[in-house]
Amino acid sequence: YSGSLAPQAGDFGYGSSTTLGLTLDATGSRARASASLEAAVLDGEAAQAAWLLIQAGAVPTDELFVPALRPAGGPDLIAAARVRTLYVTYDADWASLTAGRQVINYERGALWSPTDIFTELDLTGLSPERLGSDALRLAIPLGATGGLDLAAAPATVLAQGRYAARLYGLVLDVDSALAAARDGAAGTSSVGADCKFDLGASFYGDALYTLPDSGAAGSWRAAGGGDWGTGDFIFAAEYYYNGGGAAADPLFPDTQNLYGSLTWRASEFVNISAVGIWDPVGESGSTTLLASISAAQDANLTLFGKGVWGASSTAVLGQGGAALVAQTGATLEIFF
Repeated sequence: YSGSLAPQAGDFGYGSSTTLGLTLDATGSRARASASLEAAVLDGEAAQAAWLLIQAGAVPTDELFVPALRPAGGPDLIAAARVRTLYVTYDADWASLTAGRQVINYERGALWSPTDIFTELDLTGLSPERLGSDALRLAIPLGATGGLDLAAAPATVLAQGRYAARLYGLVLDVDSALAAARDGAAGTSSVGADCKFDLGASFYGDALYTLPDSGAAGSWRAAGGGDWGTGDFIFAAEYYYNGGGAAADPLFPDTQNLYGSLTWRASEFVNISAVGIWDPVGESGSTTLLASISAAQDANLTLFGKGVWGASSTAVLGQGGAALVAQTGATLEIFF
């Protein structure tokens, strides 16, 4: 349940969303299968904001149902469902093969990972959600700490699919990887590298160079950051350079992007967090305050406040032309 306010426009709205998630798993001696399904109902301001995100093409690509017609002023109610993951895995002695909708996780960063080639992020909620890709994945272990990962998300025309190879392992106690990828639909080829190491604090970095088939100049995308803790506090910071512009990353089209977070473990049952995202080039960003409470066994209550300013307020909360949008609300998660 949440309410939002756009002070410049004098608009106030209230809305709610209810989501049911179901996960099913089956395991055998060498094979296993998993399915993760979701259904949601949104009303009021939540439905209005979701509709504008749909119109802008900013909703997750795996939505199975959205309204086909736009009523005057947008819909008051939206029902949606999606298959987050649905895959089978077979483990042989020398490799593991997974087929279906799966999260192919090459992530290093807290928010941005240029070498995380397959996975898309859903940023419409309070925290980023990783979305699955319809793909084949072959994982081949190489020693105790390394391996070769081959992934393919083929299209109807094979040449228009996405393909990647990633070689990873420990190099001088640094968790490192090299990657190469081909995006046939976009007509681009990419090479990249990433690493993660610990010096008391944990640091990471990754970079990807993409070259288009058109002969135009290539572009770099790179991210780096770290996280560290002291006492009951955990800090994290990240910088993202997006040299490819909106075509490379439509969620963060500007070249410079910053992320920071601070979490306080107030007690065994209460965490309080502050998260900020800033685009200094576009002069926009967002700030979120969260209080997460373990209300009971298998039940979490989250109280939140969020402010979005600049051009990103249009994309995040669907308030066209608003310089500032404020949102506050509460969520309740129950697991059974």
